[in-house]
Amino acid sequence: MTSSKFFFFLLILLSAVKLRAAGADSIYYPELNKAYGKSYWYHSKAFVVSPAKWELKQWLGFGVVSGAGILAYSQDEKIQEFFTDHQSATADNFSKYVFEPFGRFSPVLVGGLYLTGRLVKDKRLAGTSLTAAKSLAVAGLIGGVVKQLTHRHRPYQDDIPNHANWDGPFSDIHYNSFPSGHSTAAFSMATVFAMEYRSTIWVPALAYTLAAGTAVSRLYDNKHWASDVVIGSALGFVTGRFMWKQSQGNHKKVMVLPSAGTNSASLTFIIPIAEP
Repeated sequence: MTSSKFFFFLLILLSAVKLRAAGADSIYYPELNKAYGKSYWYHSKAFVVSPAKWELKQWLGFGVVSGAGILAYSQDEKIQEFFTDHQSATADNFSKYVFEPFGRFSPVLVGGLYLTGRLVKDKRLAGTSLTAAKSLAVAGLIGGVVKQLTHRHRPYQDDIPNHANWDGPFSDIHYNSFPSGHSTAAFSMATVFAMEYRSTIWVPALAYTLAAGTAVSRLYDNKHWASDVVIGSALGFVTGRFMWKQSQGNHKKVMVLPSAGTNSASLTFIIPIAEP
């Protein structure tokens, strides 16, 4: 199965299943308009300054991720050797036609899901896709900045792979291993859909399986070190979770208010929409 056929199949699968929860029609979801465009700035700024408001739980999570990154860094070369020594035709095909494209073409998939939502008049799918697009953009921008500040060598870029090759700012732009962009993109998108459709068991399972497979494929293909993948995946997950929660601030229930006149009675529908 080629990557294009796989994504076509995925779009059909997601559009064929009615991804709605009770009351979903009475919730406001993001739409492609001026307010949505402005939300990129508001939510990006909120994400960048959010550590200033972290509580103990968030700092503990940061410590766990940092510890996992340090542990992965200490084992980078051993993990790289393990994957290069364990190759197979089946794994090659999964990596080439399923997992690697999921990370590379995440924006295309999100766009396809948005158009599908519009075509089938599923506001939830269309709105969630817009949130996923924002998550992809913000996570990609942050990851890109870190890449250019660190300029880490990829495993295949040196005759003898050395995970400690960091050139720092203003170096060769081709050295951009840290963090893994594919892993960041895959988890930033998958997390938004997994959280929105968490009551539909197969959606989080599929989303996180594809994201995790994408991350592992970067190691299998010798494109990244394990620490690149760990930090990239964490960045994508945290960004996706944050953007989804921000979108919940605009999910307001429709209020149905009774009104009565001298000779008639009616119901008035009011949809309060919060500003970013």
